[in-house]
Amino acid sequence: MKLEPMIYASNIENSIQFYRDILGFKIDKYYPNKKDPTWVCVRIGDDRFGIGKTFSDINHKLHPRGIDGSGVQFYIQVEDVDQIYEKYRNQVGVIDDIENKAWGDREFTFKDPDGYLISFYSKLKPRNL
Repeated sequence: MKLEPMIYASNIENSIQFYRDILGFKIDKYYPNKKDPTWVCVRIGDDRFGIGKTFSDINHKLHPRGIDGSGVQFYIQVEDVDQIYEKYRNQVGVIDDIENKAWGDREFTFKDPDGYLISFYSKLKPRNL
């Protein structure tokens, strides 16, 4: 099995710019084409997820409350979260500042253009807890 989530964007061009140009993730597929995509495939190392364009004729059977960023949070493990924090903190709206968490991670959280939560974290060594 392989998990490949899809999120929906109110403005797919803004989302592409955010994930590709600000976060540095790779966009490796544009469907049906790069000029006017309805969805894209975003790569983070060996993992990937999709970003779909929101249409006015949303399938209300699948999305009865409409589409927004609530309820989804991406956790991205990195080797040095402090380095990532310094790189992104002035480019994204950090909503949970970097800190050591009781469960053994050092992390920070921000939102993408549609409100999806993104947390970068590193595992703390036991002596740093």
